[in-house]
Amino acid sequence: MANIVRLKKRHRYIGFSLESNNIISKASFINEIKTQCKIKLEQDSINIDLRLIKLDEKFGIIKCNHLQKENVIKLLNSIKKIGNYDVTIHTIATSGTIRSLIKKYLKYTLKI
Repeated sequence: MANIVRLKKRHRYIGFSLESNNIISKASFINEIKTQCKIKLEQDSINIDLRLIKLDEKFGIIKCNHLQKENVIKLLNSIKKIGNYDVTIHTIATSGTIRSLIKKYLKYTLKI
C-alpha cells in the first residue's frame, strides 16, 4: 500500500521567557524577529510560518514550521537587544499544540 502524503502543514509552538528591565512592545518584538530572521536564517519570516501568538511582560508563545523549530529556538536565544533595550530570551518548551504547551509548561505564567 502506498504511503499517504500529509498535505496539511505541521507547526510547533515554542514557549519562551523574556527578561528585560523595560516593557517590550509586541510591535518591536515582531520587528526584531523579522530582522533577525533575515540576517541569521537568510529567510523571510513568512517562509518559515513564523508568528507571534502571545506576548506578556515575561512570557510568550511563537509558532513556526516544524522543520524550522531548531533554527527558531537558536534565533530566539541569540537575541540580546530589542530596540534600545537589553533582553534575554530563554526557550522553555516546545509542543505541537498551544493547549498542551500551556497545560504542561506555562500554566501558571501565561494568562490566556
